[in-house]
Formats: sequence, structure tokens, C-alpha cells
Amino acid sequence: MNRFFFFSILFCSILNANPIIKKHFSYYDIYPINKHKLEDSMDETSPIYNNGNVRHGTVNWKIKYFYKTVRKNGICSIDEAKTKVDITYYVPKLASNYTLPDGTRTVFQRYYNILKNYLDKHTSFALDAALEIEEQLPKVEKVSNDCNIVKQNAKNLAKSILKKYKKKNKDFEIRTYEGFLEGVRKENLL
Repeated sequence: MNRFFFFSILFCSILNANPIIKKHFSYYDIYPINKHKLEDSMDETSPIYNNGNVRHGTVNWKIKYFYKTVRKNGICSIDEAKTKVDITYYVPKLASNYTLPDGTRTVFQRYYNILKNYLDKHTSFALDAALEIEEQLPKVEKVSNDCNIVKQNAKNLAKSILKKYKKKNKDFEIRTYEGFLEGVRKENLL
């Protein structure tokens, strides 16, 4: 009896779980000659460009969604929806086995923290989108006998949610002048 109760609680908690989130980091090495040249070093080695301009960091996210359709009394509906969010950060790091001048690590770490916090705000759009997909897909209109219509409606709804949050993400980028207003600027390198 106790095992049944335990597994029932475990199963219910899995069904009500938040999105599955996987974070990955891809680093590029920098070799600053001193703390005053951190920006130059990032500009020289960063592989990240946007509209022809070098960027010190960026984040990309993808959302996969899954749902279960059920047919009950001739009516097809979505019983549950789950999402998986893959987030990849592209950020600088001080090269290993590289002798750093005094104060360089401290200045870099302060700037890295500002950059990472800014990029985390971009990931919040992905998490909000995933949560909304999980919340909204089970509300897709129930249809008599045709689960294909329910599936198409779910796909259209998920696409519109993703489009909405990608626009919010882009608007945030524009509104903050690509992070400048969030502190991602050379003044914070000193």
C-alpha cells in the first residue's frame, strides 16, 4: 500500500513538472594583455556577429513540445503537454594556462557576470514560452472523432506562442541597445 502511494505521488509530480531545461555553454578563449584590453581581446576572438557587428556573448534557445491526445466518448482532446527547453550560451572565458596581468581576472569576472545576467533575461522568454505552451495546449478545443484537427490546432497554437516570445526576445534586444542599457558595455570593463 505504501509503495502504491509513493508511486502515485511520484507520477503526479512528474505530470505537473515544469519544462525540462538543459543549459549548455560554448566558450571562446580570450587573451588580454591587461585589464584595459579585455574588450579588444573579446572583439578579436569572438565568433559572434550580429548585423556585421562583433558581440561578446549571445544565447540561443529551442523549445520542443510533446502532448498526449485522448479520445473519450468520441471526443478527442489533449490530456497533457510537456516541453523541453535547450539553451546554449556563447560567452568568453579567460584562456587556460595563460598568465594574466594583475586585476584582469577580477575585471573580467565582473563583466562576465553582467553579460551572463543579461543573457539570462533572454532565456526567461524561452521559459515563459515553454510554460505557456504547457498551460495552453490542453485547452485546445475538443473535437468529435478527429484527433488530426486537434493536433493541427495544437501545432498552430504552439507556433503562435513561440512567435510571440521570439518577438519579445527581439524587442528586448532592441530596447536595451543589445545589452548596453543592461550594463553590457566597455565602461564596465574597468
